[in-house]
Amino acid sequence: MGTDEVAVTGAVHLALLAADHADVCVIGALTADASEASYELCLAAPDRNHFPAGARPVVVRGSMAYGGDPSVGLAGWLPIRCISVLERNGSVTDTAGLVEEERLAILRGAGLPAAESYDGPRDGGGRLTDVQRQLVRVAEEETLIPLAKAEGQLSETFASALGNDAAALRRIQEQCRDLYGRLEPERALAWALEELGELAQAMRRGESTVRVEEELGQVLVWALCLANITRTDAAHAFVKGFTAERDRQLRKHGAIRPYRREVPPC
Repeated sequence: MGTDEVAVTGAVHLALLAADHADVCVIGALTADASEASYELCLAAPDRNHFPAGARPVVVRGSMAYGGDPSVGLAGWLPIRCISVLERNGSVTDTAGLVEEERLAILRGAGLPAAESYDGPRDGGGRLTDVQRQLVRVAEEETLIPLAKAEGQLSETFASALGNDAAALRRIQEQCRDLYGRLEPERALAWALEELGELAQAMRRGESTVRVEEELGQVLVWALCLANITRTDAAHAFVKGFTAERDRQLRKHGAIRPYRREVPPC
C-alpha cells in the first residue's frame, strides 16, 4: 500500500516512510561526539510522559542514526555510540547496563507509540490504517530486536571513518532496495549463496574475466540486498570489517601487512 493513501504528517508520516525504506523512526535526542563522529541517542522511559530535551524524530538503520547536532556541526548518517534512557526521576541511564528485555521495551516505546505522542492529538483523521500500522511494526521488530541485542557492544564496535565513499555506497544500497525490494530472508540467502557458488565455480575453472565479473557483480548486489533485508547499513558494516582487520594487523605486526599470495617453489 502506498504511503499517501492516508494523509498522515509529522513523526508518524516519517515512521511510515522509514518503514517503507527499510528503516525505522524513533523519538529521541541526539548528541554528537565530534572527536569520534558518532551519536549518543537518548530515549524516554516507556512509562514517562515527557521526552528528553531536544527530542525529535530520528531515523535508525542497523546501528546508524540519521540526524544532526548543530552544537558541534555534525549531521547525516553516523554510528550510534550508546543509547541512554531518561528515567522518571530525571536521571539518565546507559541502557548497556540493562537486560535485553528492558532495552527492547525502551526501544519499542520510542517507536510508533512515541511518534503518535510526539505529534499530539489530530483533528479530521490523519491516523495510520491497520495495514500501514502493521508495516511500521514489522519494520520496528526487524530493526529494534537486533539493536537491543547489540546495545552492550555498540561502543566497542562502531566505526567512524565513513566519509564520502560510504555515502556513495549507501546510495547504491538504496538503489538496490528500489530495484530488488526486500525478499524474505531464507529465499534471499538461497539466491545469494547460489551466486557465490557460481562465482567460486568460475574462478576455479579459470573462466574469462567477463564471466568472473558477471558472477562477482551478482554476489556484490546480493550482499547489498541482504543488508536491506536485515535493515543494516552496508557502508558501516564495510568500514567495521575494514577497521577490524586494520587494527588486527597493527596489533600483531605494528604495521600494515597485506596478505600475499604464496608462490609455489620452483
